[in-house]
Amino acid sequence: MPRAFPVSLAAGSLLAALLLVLAACSSDLPAPAEPALATLTGYAVLPADTYAPGPVVGTALEGEINGRTPPFASPPVQGFSSLVPLPGGDWLALQDNGFGTLANSPDYPLRWYRLALDFDAGTVAVRGVVDIRDPGRVLPFPLSHADSSGLLTGADLDPESCAPLPDGTFWIGEEFGPSLVHVGPDGTVLEKPVDVPIVPALRDYARGSPYYRTPDHRDLRGMRHDDMRDGLANQPRSGGIEGLAVNRSGTRIYAAVEKGLRDDPVGGRRVILEFDPAHRNFTGRSWLYLADGPDISLASLEAFDDRHLLVLERDTAEGRDAVVKRIYRVELGRVDQAGFLQKMLVCDLLNIADDRHLTRRERGAIGLGEHFALPFVTPECLVVLDDATLLVANDNNFPMSSGRRPPRTPDDNEFIRIRLHTPLPADPGVARN
Repeated sequence: MPRAFPVSLAAGSLLAALLLVLAACSSDLPAPAEPALATLTGYAVLPADTYAPGPVVGTALEGEINGRTPPFASPPVQGFSSLVPLPGGDWLALQDNGFGTLANSPDYPLRWYRLALDFDAGTVAVRGVVDIRDPGRVLPFPLSHADSSGLLTGADLDPESCAPLPDGTFWIGEEFGPSLVHVGPDGTVLEKPVDVPIVPALRDYARGSPYYRTPDHRDLRGMRHDDMRDGLANQPRSGGIEGLAVNRSGTRIYAAVEKGLRDDPVGGRRVILEFDPAHRNFTGRSWLYLADGPDISLASLEAFDDRHLLVLERDTAEGRDAVVKRIYRVELGRVDQAGFLQKMLVCDLLNIADDRHLTRRERGAIGLGEHFALPFVTPECLVVLDDATLLVANDNNFPMSSGRRPPRTPDDNEFIRIRLHTPLPADPGVARN
C-alpha cells in the first residue's frame, strides 16, 4: 500500500502563509457580521473622468496619480461635498476646493453643478454650472486671482457644506477658516465670512483664540513659516465646518465641526453649533458630540425636523481598510451623563443589503453585490428624502482616492438611495424630493 508521509512543519508553515496571502489578495470586504439596517433602492454613477468647461487645472500637482496625469485640460466634475434639492427634481452639487489643499488648487475654480439623477438608468447628467465669485471684494483677504471677475479658486476657500434658505440664498461652510460664507443663487459672495466661535467647554484648549483657526485661516496665511502658523492654529487643516443642516422652518442652521481642537484631551470630542441666518451670527447654543474615535470625522449633517439631526461619521481609510462609515441620529438636548448627545445608529454604509441586485460583484471591486458598501474615504453628502429614505453620495477626491477598485482606478461619483429598515422618528419634516 502507498506509504503515508506526514506534512512537515515547513510545509505546513508554507501552506499557512499561502492561505494568508490569498486572503490578503481577496478584493472584497468580508461578509457583515450584523444584519443590514438599510436596503439599496437606487444606484447612479457619474464616471470619474467627467469634465466641465473651464481652465486648465492641476498645474500644482506632480506625477501620475492613479493612472491619471495632471494637469487636466478642464476641471473634473468631482469633489462633491453637499447636495441640495432644486425645483423640478434636479440637484445642486457643491464642489470642494479642488484637489484638497490651498497649495495644490490655486487654478481650480470654485463652483457648484446642477445634476440630474436617473436611478432607473443608473446615470447622472451634468446640466449646468455656477462659479462662485467675489466681484465686490467682500472677502477680507487678497484673492488668488486679481482679475475683475472675482472668480474664486481652491486657494481662497474650501467649501464643504451648503445650507439653502427660503430666500434662495445659501450659507456655505468652508474649512480654511473655518467660517460660514453667505452667497447668492448666482454664486456671488454677499457678505464677510462669519468665524466659528469656541464653545465655553473648550476654551482652555483653543490656544488663546475665541475662534476656531486652522493654519490656513486668513489671519495666519501671511506668515512665512509653517511652524508659526501651526503654533497659532488650534485646529488641524481640513477639519472645519464639514456639515451644515437647516431646520424645517429655515430659521436655524446647525454646523458640525469635523475634527477636534488640537489640544483637546478628549480625542473624539466634536461640536455642533446653532447659527441664526437672520441675524448672521451664532446663537450661543451648542452641543458636544462624541465621535467613534479620535481620528473620526463628522462628514455630513442633516436635519429632518426642528430637533433631530443625522450625523455621518467616517474614518480616514478606504477599500478593505474602511471601518467607520456610519450614520447616527441625535436629538438636540438629549445628552448622556458625560454631556454628549446620545446617538443611535441609523445605517452602516459598509453594510447595505442589495436585495434588488442593483449592483453586481465585480472582480477587483470592493462592496458591490448582495452586501453593498460605500468603501470610500469621504462619503460626504447626506439628504433625507422621507422618514425612511436617504440619499448619500461620496466626494471622490479625483484623482487621489481609489476605494472601489483599488489600487489604481480613481473613484467615480456614486449616488445611492437607501431605505431604512427602521424609519426615523414620527415627526420628520416634509419629504425633500
